[in-house]
Amino acid sequence: MTRHGGSRALKRLNTPKFLQIKRKHGKFFMKASSGPHPIRFCLPLLHIVRDLLKIVDNHREAKKLIGLGKFKVDGRIVKDTTYPVGLMDVLSIEKINKHYRILPDSHYGLILHEINEAESTFKLCRITQKTTIKGGHIQLNLHDGKNILIRVKDPSNTKEDIYKRMDVLKISIPEQEILKVLKFKEGNLAIIMSGKNIGQLGKVINILKRFGPKASTVSIQHNSEHTETLYDYTFIIGEDQSEISLPKIE
Repeated sequence: MTRHGGSRALKRLNTPKFLQIKRKHGKFFMKASSGPHPIRFCLPLLHIVRDLLKIVDNHREAKKLIGLGKFKVDGRIVKDTTYPVGLMDVLSIEKINKHYRILPDSHYGLILHEINEAESTFKLCRITQKTTIKGGHIQLNLHDGKNILIRVKDPSNTKEDIYKRMDVLKISIPEQEILKVLKFKEGNLAIIMSGKNIGQLGKVINILKRFGPKASTVSIQHNSEHTETLYDYTFIIGEDQSEISLPKIE
């Protein structure tokens, strides 16, 4: 691993708590490579293999397994030991038929939630931006760095354009076929993906839009509890019920 003079290491004492590492075991810790997820809000693949799943005992063994292509993220083999695995990504270990989804958690920030094989064939992606490109076609930019092209037959009548920023797409992986659109609206289920209330989930009961996403807020209800969070911290996960399995609340 790169020494502290390089950019690929973090001081253990400065690592985010969701990495769940022992801060007194050595001075430095690997930093995730740059990618679609914020560096301080993702899990390096080698860290998952060695420290969280404990499949191997040390860095060398983890690096070897990853180099052999034993792990898939969103249905594609990943051989980069510092690959950033982030929110809603699906990690698969086909040899032992184990699959995990990365979810927000109130204690650790990010956790590995084990899912079954059927659920490992899709993921949820939030639309962060929508742009019109040449020919009038629409490009959807998703929170995990993926882009999906929506082809429009008639640019003057874009009936194919049913998508808005903050909507969530249920897509197949790795094909990226849109299976379902979950609208960002009152009545749908959401999970809070950042901030002090990270990991809380419930029904959206009110969306208060002000100028700019940092000023807009969303109210979420779980049982009789109401939680208010920022607009951009809200991630829709279903309509009447969640499209993904969730950890049991103790």
